[in-house]
Amino acid sequence: MDMEFFSVHKRPTTTICEGSGPRKRKKKSKDKHQLEHVCEPNDEAQWGDLDDGVLELVLARLPVSDFFRFRSVCKGWSSLIRSPSFLTACSEVSLRGPWFYMLDSKSDSGVIYDMDVGRWRHISFLSTLTGPGKLIPVAAAGGLICFRSPNGDLSVCNPLTGSCRELPPLNSVYPIHAIAMHASKSSYRIVVIFGEILKFGVKVYTSSEKQWVELPVSGSIEDAASKLFEKQTSVPYDDGAYIMAGPSLNDIRLSMTKEFSAVGGEVIHFLNGNGRVVACDTRKGTMYSFPAILPPDFEYSVDIVECRGRVLLVVLLEMMETATIRVWEFQQAEMEWVQVLAMPPAMSNTYYGKKADINCVGYGDFIMVCISSRRFHRVVLCNVTNNLWAELPRCYVPGSRKIKRFVSCFCFEPRIEARV
Repeated sequence: MDMEFFSVHKRPTTTICEGSGPRKRKKKSKDKHQLEHVCEPNDEAQWGDLDDGVLELVLARLPVSDFFRFRSVCKGWSSLIRSPSFLTACSEVSLRGPWFYMLDSKSDSGVIYDMDVGRWRHISFLSTLTGPGKLIPVAAAGGLICFRSPNGDLSVCNPLTGSCRELPPLNSVYPIHAIAMHASKSSYRIVVIFGEILKFGVKVYTSSEKQWVELPVSGSIEDAASKLFEKQTSVPYDDGAYIMAGPSLNDIRLSMTKEFSAVGGEVIHFLNGNGRVVACDTRKGTMYSFPAILPPDFEYSVDIVECRGRVLLVVLLEMMETATIRVWEFQQAEMEWVQVLAMPPAMSNTYYGKKADINCVGYGDFIMVCISSRRFHRVVLCNVTNNLWAELPRCYVPGSRKIKRFVSCFCFEPRIEARV
């Protein structure tokens, strides 16, 4: 399939969307002693004699955005990107920098934030899929994204290659509470939690079986505070399950992508309508709820993320003429939520009075936080290890001064070898 849908934008005046506007071009030095390297015939011969296997190993370790640049070098390099041996070399790269897929209030944008280079980028293929009346992204894992159609059907796509697979119908009349996804190098699975109070169900789709299988699950939800359950041994979050977070208590979410809430591998965590965390152990077929993080009379926005296996709650709270964003983790020993991180007050107080909502996603040591209301939008990146918080530069619509306004996001690894 043609790869021309991928475009990298380099300057705000043309196609980049970073910083605070157009940058001035630097004048080239006129120093006559400053010489540019010229490719001599001997250099060309050396490139021509380079072993194809070695070349593939070298190119496979470049940033993914460079894959589509080296296609213009020559026809041989252009065809290389579809070579099975090159895809195998790419799969041997253990970890790539994450891409945060950003969405506006219409579940659209086609914009990602590339952690490798710290830039906004546009993927035109995503813009053709999403938007009003089109597919809505609901989960991601590895190099794949799971979309949901207006009629409820699910599809899995690789945003780099454009390949998609429509999954069989769920055939469930009950409302969906959470959609989780996990991917490995050769397969993926999707977990859907559905049902009503005291009557929950779980269905799992695996790429190997290519069908939905309903798991036996206890219909009741046990209170986590009533007993100590063993520590979960789910697959690390960096290897899969980059999932959406659930509804906030103040009911001002603007993105339909956040309708479903789940993080985790074999133990799925999601938020219920009251803002409490519910866990579903797909191995044992049990479900249990956690204590509420704040009293019911508090008004706050909350989202759930996972960073290196740690399930965290990100909370935006306005109280006593201040605004705070804090990160909480449930401690098994004390059976209570404990604050582990907090945004500096000088930064969080600027959000006071904005009536904002937060939508978040975690990856490795980072949490991406979208803070938004109808007239206020900010994107913040938090380093969980160092408790460092930074607002990302504004993203501009290509060729204009119009600012992109993001309300939600999720994360995936850019992998052209990922199969649907």
